[in-house]
Amino acid sequence: MEFYVEGRSRAAKYVETLLPSMLAQLNLTRSRKLLHIKLDPELEDLGTTVPLTGIDTYLVVLRPCKDLLALGATLAHELTHVAQMARGTLKITKKGRKWNGRYYRKDYPYLDQPWEIQAFAQQEIVLRRALEA
Repeated sequence: MEFYVEGRSRAAKYVETLLPSMLAQLNLTRSRKLLHIKLDPELEDLGTTVPLTGIDTYLVVLRPCKDLLALGATLAHELTHVAQMARGTLKITKKGRKWNGRYYRKDYPYLDQPWEIQAFAQQEIVLRRALEA
């Protein structure tokens, strides 16, 4: 998977350093899609992932922070969502999300969403392995 990190900040360089290991861990290195990562201080959430299907790209937007470990954990979390979408396990629809063939409405409780449970479970392991690489 090719990637592009928008920006020249310390946080952007940190993200670029972690990406090769995280992509390998999540089995995304052979993907033909592009990964565009944008650091946006105006983002309300810590991070978000949006598939841009028309141009075969995943857009990951992260809110940069001084705590690089927190930024790395958010990156690992969002890349888990990229992996879920790349495998077809998670699909984004106008009505909500489809996980393993089951639809979940947009108002389904955040911490009960199975894709979020999986991402939270993996983020720390993915981050620690990337830091050791």
